[in-house]
Amino acid sequence: MARIIVVGAGSAGCVVAARLAEEHEVELIEAGPDWAGTATGGQLASANWMDAMASPEAFDPGLVATRLTGDAPRQYHRGRGVGGSSSVNAMLALPGLPRDYDRWAEHYGLDDWSWESVAPTFARLAGDLVATSVDDYTPMDKALVDAAGALGMATGVDTLTPHDGGGTLWRNADALGRRSSAEVYLRPALERGAVTLRTGAKVDRLLREGDAVVGVVLLDGTRLYADEVVLAAGAIETPAILLRSGCERPGVGKGLQDHPAASVLLALRPGARAVREGQPCINAVVRTSSSVEEGDIHILPMQGALSESTPAHHAVVMAAVMTVTSTGEVRLDPDDPTGPPVIAERMLTTERDRQVMREAVDVARRLLETAPFQEIVEEAFIDAAGTPVSALDDPAAYEAWLTSSIGDYFHAVGTARMGRADDPGAVVDQRGRVHGLAHVRVIDCSVIPEVPAANTHLPVVMVAERLSAALLADLVPSLSEGADRVHHV
Repeated sequence: MARIIVVGAGSAGCVVAARLAEEHEVELIEAGPDWAGTATGGQLASANWMDAMASPEAFDPGLVATRLTGDAPRQYHRGRGVGGSSSVNAMLALPGLPRDYDRWAEHYGLDDWSWESVAPTFARLAGDLVATSVDDYTPMDKALVDAAGALGMATGVDTLTPHDGGGTLWRNADALGRRSSAEVYLRPALERGAVTLRTGAKVDRLLREGDAVVGVVLLDGTRLYADEVVLAAGAIETPAILLRSGCERPGVGKGLQDHPAASVLLALRPGARAVREGQPCINAVVRTSSSVEEGDIHILPMQGALSESTPAHHAVVMAAVMTVTSTGEVRLDPDDPTGPPVIAERMLTTERDRQVMREAVDVARRLLETAPFQEIVEEAFIDAAGTPVSALDDPAAYEAWLTSSIGDYFHAVGTARMGRADDPGAVVDQRGRVHGLAHVRVIDCSVIPEVPAANTHLPVVMVAERLSAALLADLVPSLSEGADRVHHV
């Protein structure tokens, strides 16, 4: 039995700790608190994402990012505490498109990560997902899907498939509310006494003896020893720990990707304004294709408002680019290397991404012009000052709007990506082992080489399941048994 330290109790870390604890001694280290049994925990458990967004203490304090090159830093939302971002996300479950994973295999030499390899894991995970009945759609959900039909798109699409059109989203939730990685994986392991959980403990760096990792050093100087260390601190903190640990791979912190999103605010007619307490505020999506790629645009409806505006808005339509080519960077703050890292997303830096973003906004506008939306919308505008959507007809106004308001989907990946040892951008191999270091792996969203065309929680859980199985297999004497096992999770 090995002693394993897992750093980070988020979307991936809870999975990793629970899976490894089936056979080994596991200590899970989390920088934030455990919200279970607190008022904040009750808010986060709600099936309505807006309840989580109304809990600022559940997000990393002081974490900011620039979205576009040269713009001002704004808050960057990452979940803080046990459950990580899976405790504060919108609970939307999508696997991505087969081409996403086939590209991992073909472009990065990751033959274990083709769609054929990962599809069985997604199929198993789908058994725990739920979907809102069409009869329980919000007015925004119904308008979006009906608007898609009005434009000649398919409706009733199963969104776990790669088909374009409007359809119901699946969620990692149940009748009682949110089902984050903490609820699904970690809590049962804690109840069995299989995992030791240490909260309020931030990891400074890996404890190294040459190129061998023998444990971690906490920010307070405490040294914890282990046979294996797994970094599962996410796309922001995992590269920061590697950088503080002297990892010499040039790709550490590079390759950051997220989905750029632009929002249109809607003042709804009185009969369509209701927000149902504790019920999901996003239940549907329209997936469509741009002029350069299939399935790379998502349009999401949200019933409710997360900010103030004049006039007041009651709902939002979000247009997002789901296949991106722009990359950003995470680096240490030279004035505070153990504090919040410096995040430059550099979204929309490629002409391709800017073109698809414009097409995504145009799709949203066409949907809003259909009868289903006209029946429930009093006014549509693009900012808190009530600037009408028609202002986007002016190219200069459109560019200014993007610069001031482009957001992200909190889907950061890629800052310690998988790849071959001779690939300078790669930090880990396809089993999560850090190139050049022994007894340390990365198992979280940072190993994903390119962001899939999906909300990233479900893909991250898939990665955590498969890489946990790979580690378990590598800890037994027979490498041949291990190679077989990772292919069949």
